[in-house]
Amino acid sequence: MIRALLVDDEDIARERLRQMLGSIQDVEVAGEAADGEEAIQKTLELQPDLLLLDIQMPGASGLEVAACLPRPRPKIVFCTAFDTYAVKAFELHAIDYLLKPVSLHRLAQAIERIRQRALRDADSDVDRLTRAVPAASARLLAAVAAATRSSPSATSCIFPPKRDSPSCTRAIGRTCWNRPSAILRSGWMRRCSSASPGR
Repeated sequence: MIRALLVDDEDIARERLRQMLGSIQDVEVAGEAADGEEAIQKTLELQPDLLLLDIQMPGASGLEVAACLPRPRPKIVFCTAFDTYAVKAFELHAIDYLLKPVSLHRLAQAIERIRQRALRDADSDVDRLTRAVPAASARLLAAVAAATRSSPSATSCIFPPKRDSPSCTRAIGRTCWNRPSAILRSGWMRRCSSASPGR
């Protein structure tokens, strides 16, 4: 669901946007603002996913609003009667620039562009995570190998005794399961570390 904040000093313009958004799936109007200062306040308060932002407004222009919002900021689509601000709008990383009167077709295109951008951002996050996992695994394996070489008994900290073995019962009583969470709660690894030679 995309939560949109409508920002325009004209009631009729906001009403038109609200009606068109009602016919686009998975979009809801989170709130409205009639000037730049209110737009900043409502953005910080409501944390919308999208700003449909007029440019010429009292108080602060739409361009000024977009420039001063803290990151991460919502996706921004400018809706204006003037085509002279397009370059500046895209310098502020606007998703789209719609000329009034805004048509349902162009508004739907802008919403779809936002959805596609969100999918690309999600794919990038997954790529970063998958690239980090092999590196983290290699560091963990290297640390295990180094600990094993320095002290053979260190492997018992990583692979604790089987359940119900005498050493297991003495060390952690009935909490010895083959689950990392149980091992950590039991303090087994901390006791192994303090008992290892040279510590």
